[in-house]
Amino acid sequence: MKFEFPTLNTVIQIAIVSVILSVVAYFLFPVFALEQVTGQHLFTYGILAGALLGALLSHVRIYLATSTEVESIFVGNLAFKASPNALRKLFEDYGEVNAVRLMTDRATKRPRGFGFVEMKRKDARNAIKALNGTEFYGRELKVNVANERKSDNE
Repeated sequence: MKFEFPTLNTVIQIAIVSVILSVVAYFLFPVFALEQVTGQHLFTYGILAGALLGALLSHVRIYLATSTEVESIFVGNLAFKASPNALRKLFEDYGEVNAVRLMTDRATKRPRGFGFVEMKRKDARNAIKALNGTEFYGRELKVNVANERKSDNE
C-alpha cells in the first residue's frame, strides 16, 4: 500500500464538499424536524461526512476505456534476428512503450518479419515519423499506424 500526502487541490476539494454538505444539513434540519439533534450537531456531522466523501471523491479517477490514448504501431520489414527488447529500446527514445509483439509463424515458430508496438498516441505519431524508413539490423523499417484487427466473422 502506498501513502501519498494530499495535494492542495485535493484539500480544497474536500473543504468545498464539506462546507456544501454542512450547509445542506443545517438548512434541512427544520424541514425534517429532528428535535433530538441540534443544528450545530448537524453542521458538525455534515463537515465530517463532507470530509470523508470529499476524500473519496477527490481520489476517484475515471479513465475511459477507449483506444484513443494508446496507438498500435505496425513495424514491418524487421530482420529475423531482431528481438522484442531491441525493438522496445528503439521506440523508447520517443516515449513510453506499453507493449511489443513480434509475430511468429504458428507452425514453424519462426519470425514473420513484422510486429506491433503500443505507445501513447502522441508518442506513437512522433515515433512513426522518425523511424519510418530508418535502418534497423540492416533492414529499412516500414513503420505506420496499425490497422484495426479484423474479427473472426469478417
